[in-house]
Amino acid sequence: MKYKKTALWIFLAAGSAGLVFIFGAVPGESAVPPQTEIAQPAPEQTGPEPELPQPEPESAEPESGPAAIAPEMASAHFEMAEYRCDCAGLCDGWPARMNPVLLDRIEALREYYGLPVVITSGVRCEDRNTEVGGVAWSFHKRGDAADLYCPGVAVGDLAQTAKDLGMNVLPYYASGYIHVEV
Repeated sequence: MKYKKTALWIFLAAGSAGLVFIFGAVPGESAVPPQTEIAQPAPEQTGPEPELPQPEPESAEPESGPAAIAPEMASAHFEMAEYRCDCAGLCDGWPARMNPVLLDRIEALREYYGLPVVITSGVRCEDRNTEVGGVAWSFHKRGDAADLYCPGVAVGDLAQTAKDLGMNVLPYYASGYIHVEV
């Protein structure tokens, strides 16, 4: 019988150990496990944050194509191209430089009226001057003259204002434009 008691104690001990293993408590103790903090993994150590790509600043100039070429301005309201020789490829368009004094006075004429002024002829090469019947001593060949008109302004009024602004003037009443020179 001694063996039966021992076997019973072994069975009870094994059963209690099983209960502790299964329920995590010893009989008579609280079945709620104690609160323990679970260790959080340390943040991963990395190098400095990479810089985010910055957008490229927008250029004031278009990238390509015909619009990429900004016109050279002769003054606030006139492009240099308006004064270019209009021959059919007989020259590079600039047989002489336009006189800056003339450009300033034509700009003053435009500002006086507050209306567009149309340049019909600026600098001319020798061949173009001959084609249009210009005189041999034409101021156009030196870049000192231009032919122009202002829609809505009478030739006589335009001629007088140009003269008042310091230009020499030849009005062409029948053709509707004036020749100005400095």
